[in-house]
Amino acid sequence: MSARFTIKELLEATGGTLYAPSDFGDPIVDGLTIDTRTLVPGMAYVAIRGGTFDGHRFIPDAMEKGAVLSISDTDVPYPHIRVDNTVLAYQNIAKMHRERFDLPVVCITGSVGKTTTKEMVKAVLETTLRTHATVGNLNNQTGVPTTVLQISEAHEVSVMELGTNHFGEIDAIARVAQPTICLFTNIGEAHIEFFGSREGIFRGKTEMLKHMRPGGTVVANGDDDYLRSIPNAITYGFSEGVDVRAVELLEDGLSGVSFTAELFGKRLPVRLSVAGKHMVQNALAALTVAHLLHVPDEAALMALSAFQPGAGRSSVIHTDRFTIIDGSYNCNPTSMEAALDVLKTAAGRRVCIFGDMLELGENASAFHARIGAYAKQLGIDRMLTVGTLAKNAAFDPNDAYATVDALLSVLPSLLCDGDTILVKASFGMHLKAVVDAIKAM
Repeated sequence: MSARFTIKELLEATGGTLYAPSDFGDPIVDGLTIDTRTLVPGMAYVAIRGGTFDGHRFIPDAMEKGAVLSISDTDVPYPHIRVDNTVLAYQNIAKMHRERFDLPVVCITGSVGKTTTKEMVKAVLETTLRTHATVGNLNNQTGVPTTVLQISEAHEVSVMELGTNHFGEIDAIARVAQPTICLFTNIGEAHIEFFGSREGIFRGKTEMLKHMRPGGTVVANGDDDYLRSIPNAITYGFSEGVDVRAVELLEDGLSGVSFTAELFGKRLPVRLSVAGKHMVQNALAALTVAHLLHVPDEAALMALSAFQPGAGRSSVIHTDRFTIIDGSYNCNPTSMEAALDVLKTAAGRRVCIFGDMLELGENASAFHARIGAYAKQLGIDRMLTVGTLAKNAAFDPNDAYATVDALLSVLPSLLCDGDTILVKASFGMHLKAVVDAIKAM
């Protein structure tokens, strides 16, 4: 069901001015969209100006497709609400919609693991509750409002991911989402170029706290030196003294990991079909939220056992010749080291194909060199790199390639049957093409 508004409500939310013919009346607006490709008759179209596009160009297309009106920052020859800032207007409309509901909203942020944790939380909650969640990683200034506008009376809980790479962004979107549970995964070096330091990243992420609804709960990774300082947080992790702790860890290579979760006086046996200690932390976060929202333990444990990450997020692919750990969707120093820890557990020859990690600022070269040193310390057999930064991680200068195409031209000769291959880089490096090429060999 779409979020429905009267024109009066849209004007109240945006503070805008309506420009329309005298016979326009007061039609009901049946949903909003910022993308004319998803527009259906009866919606309003919000024209967003982006770095490389201007949504105002598509207003004629929106009206032809049956939009009731547009929301724009300039006058157009169609019914429209004129506002000063269309992104802010979109957020304010979504905030109005959020305030119609009293359901629990779990908002997840952190440097690493937001999407996987969101999917784990969703998996455990939907065993019992009618669960609404962020689709993919719509976690930015327009993605969060889009997500909020999809909440309906049919939902009993909402799970949202909040992303940022600049100060003020979490503040803006948390104001819209109004969390009742604030979940923090970790404070790493992702986007450090814009925040300046881990302390800056911590301040940026915790902008969410001021918008938590009264009586809300904070859930934080107690293994993280910054997050464990949040007052009154429920903490999770491996460390002594956390509220929800993983003990008796047993790793089974790439097949998964088993552990016992100690939480609120209970000991629960957990089996994950995904590898890595970072996945254990994600699972602990999901179990904590499940407990807070009264999901039965048995249901949560079954959901975690069946959980598989999305494509490009450390998903494991088996072909006739190779095993691929596909981390091509995103990368930063923390997630890269965690992925190397997983690669280390594989049998046979272990190969890493590593591309540039972006938005790391003036110390980017040192971060990449650190990854190379860590891989060598773990005993990874071969490091192939792509990009001008990742070359700092290469064990052998001859294994450093400037572009994906340069690597692909020789890749078949570099791999051996039985190899386990980790492919990981920032999304902008397009290493999915490498994953596809290996699958096709």
